[in-house]
Amino acid sequence: MTQNSLSSTRSTTWLRGCVAAVAVLAVATTGCGSDEDSASAEEQFCAAGEALQTDVTGLASVDIVSGGVDAVTEQFDAIKQDVSDMRDAGTDVAETELNALDESLDALGESLDALGGDISVANASGVATAVTGVGSAANAVFDVLSNTCS
Repeated sequence: MTQNSLSSTRSTTWLRGCVAAVAVLAVATTGCGSDEDSASAEEQFCAAGEALQTDVTGLASVDIVSGGVDAVTEQFDAIKQDVSDMRDAGTDVAETELNALDESLDALGESLDALGGDISVANASGVATAVTGVGSAANAVFDVLSNTCS
């Protein structure tokens, strides 16, 4: 063998080795990626669940008379976003409970719409009842979170 053919053989062998190493790395990365994605989805779900707990607590502590409709609406919007974030995480965990929470949020939205700009004892009472419903529905979600997110 000449020096050129020996050098060419070494280059070809080296190149094949690099291609094989890249292929193995690609397969290994792909195999790990799906585990990472599912862990990431669970982490996103749990983080949104933590935000939900904070926002539901905030909703329960709003004084509609002193804070006004805007204070309740702000918490309402935050809770709707938390539920959306939990669903966007891509898990089916707590689907039934999240549906029930959505229904109670719809009732709260209707109560807020009924307030208009005028807060009276009667319509504030309707909002308070709807807030209680959101709290109850959220507790069912929190039960699932405590079992899923540890």
